[in-house]
Amino acid sequence: MTVTAHSVPLRSSSPARPRVSHAPYRQEPYVRCRFEALAADGKAVAWTRTEVLVHWIDDDGQAHNRWVPAAAVVRIARDDSAWRDPYDDFDFYYPSLHASGAPAR
Repeated sequence: MTVTAHSVPLRSSSPARPRVSHAPYRQEPYVRCRFEALAADGKAVAWTRTEVLVHWIDDDGQAHNRWVPAAAVVRIARDDSAWRDPYDDFDFYYPSLHASGAPAR
């Protein structure tokens, strides 16, 4: 039996994709999104220079993730958000509470 090796042609490179950034897990920034029919407070779980992946849970308990234009998203404080992630890293969002010796939530 003879085995012959053939070179595999390289796939053509795809167009450059935008660099996607992420915040540390459970420390994602809270944002307010207003775009077309969408109006939601949530978290920015990923972003590029032009888009933001917004995550939120609606009043019916349904989780949503949607890429929206960055211009339609503004960062807000956790306390200003209509929705709050119950799994947040409280020491990250409220560092002064932890430093002052107050009990963590």
